[in-house]
Amino acid sequence: MRKFIGGIFALVLVLPLLLAAQASVSVITFALDRDFYIRAVDSQPVYDVILSERIISQLVFERFPLPPEADTRPLENFLQDTLTRDYLREQLSRVINDLFDFLQGRSDEFQPSINIAPVKNAITGERTDEFLRALVAALPVCQPGQTPGFNLEAGTACKPSGVPEDAIVAQLEGTVVPLLAFLPDEIRLSEESIDETGWRFFLPGMAVPASLILSVLFLSFITLCFWYIGALIADDSWRIRLQWLGWTLLVPAVIIFLVGLSFGSNIPSFWVQYGLERADFSGLPFPQSAGMLLNAVIRAALPMVARSFMMVGGISAAFSLGFIFWGLATPRKK
Repeated sequence: MRKFIGGIFALVLVLPLLLAAQASVSVITFALDRDFYIRAVDSQPVYDVILSERIISQLVFERFPLPPEADTRPLENFLQDTLTRDYLREQLSRVINDLFDFLQGRSDEFQPSINIAPVKNAITGERTDEFLRALVAALPVCQPGQTPGFNLEAGTACKPSGVPEDAIVAQLEGTVVPLLAFLPDEIRLSEESIDETGWRFFLPGMAVPASLILSVLFLSFITLCFWYIGALIADDSWRIRLQWLGWTLLVPAVIIFLVGLSFGSNIPSFWVQYGLERADFSGLPFPQSAGMLLNAVIRAALPMVARSFMMVGGISAAFSLGFIFWGLATPRKK
């Protein structure tokens, strides 16, 4: 009768709690680690998407009043050479660090931005001539009635017909370069900043990461209590109790380990791609490429997520086998 009650107790309460606790520990090991997100974005597929022709072309047409038929390939090549991997890594790491500083209560506001000072210095400094020649190559020839130069109000730009390229470059160097020097050093990725601090605290003085860790610790403590109580209900001998502890821990441990294996396979990648293809990214800065970028980041993060689940599942399985063999080695009650 005791074993039947213990089995019902384990099936209804202990096993779900053990599964939830192991899953929470697996998630908390990477979800609160800022280095996890930095490593996820610091991958070649992510940089390939950022420096893709689609994003660079959209960036060029947003910053320069060029007509759709303009040949922007020289200007795009210049930007791709300027936006190096080290520069992108620094900017992405900066955004992630600012977000975690905000979540941990070290700052009162989070407004993601990109420092364009290195790019601006390259344009107005040692690579000025290269940039201006790429810009001149992208400018269309003025039509009858058009004024050569940049008309920001009308959103048009053109170059005079029959004028040598060197002369146009010299003229732009005296007009465009000084204007570029007055550009801000930072570009905000969002117009609105996040400065609400009330939701960041679970307890007074405790920020979101600490609150989540406290919640996982509380769940683990409750799970250990019910796990131990279930062993006491199952039998009155420690030989059976230890085996009961081992088998009830082994089942969720195997499930968590299999979840980790599934994250390392192609199954999640398929469903991620399926969901991103049907998602709406109209509110993001680059809606046409946001799905590709998120897909690249998720693909880079999945192996690390898989290792976390497999590690927790493997350690839990090792403890469960230890309890089982400990119970088998315990003498029977006389």
